[in-house]
Amino acid sequence: MTDYRSYITSDEWRERHPDWLKEAGYRCSLFPWVKVGRKHHYAMHHLDYRNLGHETYWWDVLVLSPAAHDWLIHGLLSGWKRPHQQKHYPNLPQRLAHNWGRLPYFLKMLLVAAIFVALGAALSSNHIFGGGLGVLIFILVLWV
Repeated sequence: MTDYRSYITSDEWRERHPDWLKEAGYRCSLFPWVKVGRKHHYAMHHLDYRNLGHETYWWDVLVLSPAAHDWLIHGLLSGWKRPHQQKHYPNLPQRLAHNWGRLPYFLKMLLVAAIFVALGAALSSNHIFGGGLGVLIFILVLWV
């Protein structure tokens, strides 16, 4: 088995990043409206460690923004514990986030748009205007 610390600091690991960033469209897998790579910081996140050294993108590794990686996956969803400190890694909330990250970009954006439309409609007494408000907010989020 490959030693994690040695591998994660190796040139072999770093040389794989550009291909994975390109495959991710230079977007965070959990928050696809967040740009990563090039001029933006990113984290390569292992979904599990079974294929360490022989990872396949989307199945073993995802590109994440630092916030998604540090604050969501290894923060809020883990109880602020690193994988070796967790009783079960990944736990159920982390597995759900991993599966969300594996969804195709267009499907994630479609689901997020639907949520914004539903929220806009729920917050407005005029459902047509509210849905339009949700779409407008969604478009603004994409531009940021």
